[in-house]
Amino acid sequence: MNTLLDVKDLKTSFYTYAGEVKAVDGVSFQLDAGEALAIVGESGCGKSVTALSIMGLVQDPGKIVNGQICLNGRDLTLASNKELCGVRGNEIGMIFQDPLTSLNPVLSIEQQMIESLMLHQKLSKRQAITRGIELLKMVGIPAAEDRFYQYPHQFSGGMRQRVMIAMAMACGPKILIADEPTTALDVTIQAQILELMKGVRKSLNTAIVLITHDLGVVAGLCQRVLVMYAGKIVERAPIEDLYYRPKHPYTWGLLGALPRLDAEDNQKRKLTPIWGKPPDLLAPPPGCRFAPRCQYAMKICEREVPPDFEITPQHQAACWLLDPRAPKVEHFPEGSAAL
Repeated sequence: MNTLLDVKDLKTSFYTYAGEVKAVDGVSFQLDAGEALAIVGESGCGKSVTALSIMGLVQDPGKIVNGQICLNGRDLTLASNKELCGVRGNEIGMIFQDPLTSLNPVLSIEQQMIESLMLHQKLSKRQAITRGIELLKMVGIPAAEDRFYQYPHQFSGGMRQRVMIAMAMACGPKILIADEPTTALDVTIQAQILELMKGVRKSLNTAIVLITHDLGVVAGLCQRVLVMYAGKIVERAPIEDLYYRPKHPYTWGLLGALPRLDAEDNQKRKLTPIWGKPPDLLAPPPGCRFAPRCQYAMKICEREVPPDFEITPQHQAACWLLDPRAPKVEHFPEGSAAL
């Protein structure tokens, strides 16, 4: 496979009055052309900061303190702001969490779309307008010729998200980063947005990084999943392995919190919460960061950071339970969606 994006040991911190917040702490992954990769985890685990680091959009007091972000072999952490402006929108597109706040409320959709097309694609204004209307049609906005000249407040939440996808795809980027693209949308519109992204990936061979806290939305779109907790990747696996053969207790907890439509006792079954709260990233635990919330934690979990244990060449998890010397856990916790 052709590796488009190679993130190596990325560390991004925020320097606050209270100290250094290690929001992303040693994240590494690769993304191939045409691949759909999901990054999942609780709010505050570092998913969005990872995306902003890739785009070069981390603002003060945040800073990338270590690592490489290589796009087709070019390290973006060494690029100037001018060079990054040429990457954003042109080579990497991004859909932000809330389209209402991401779109400028005082500018029409036309004004916001043609700017990128004229800057990156060197189109004339007339050519940019024609291309912009084509993009709105591509993402399924009816009466695109008229709606192109309307303002964000005149669109529903689902339609604004479609506009954001059209804007992100305007210059034909090789990578599309979608940060919680279905947040605050009802389930029907969520399904439509995910189907639209799947169609974009297949028709244009665009690689997708889907950032979400909901494992339920990734199954139909993504081939691989990275599970993040407290700034670190704790498990990485193909989608089928993650759903049916998860190995990290945190992943078990995420799956246990999913409602199941196929369970025979679905009416009686209660969702299983993950007790406790994430660690303070100003002073993270010395060992496994999930240990204070893990019912299987051992003494070594509190002292030493677990390495990535390899289950298969494509499936790794950072958990001491996978050490040959660890006690065997024969089944997943009660209520786990993985069974």
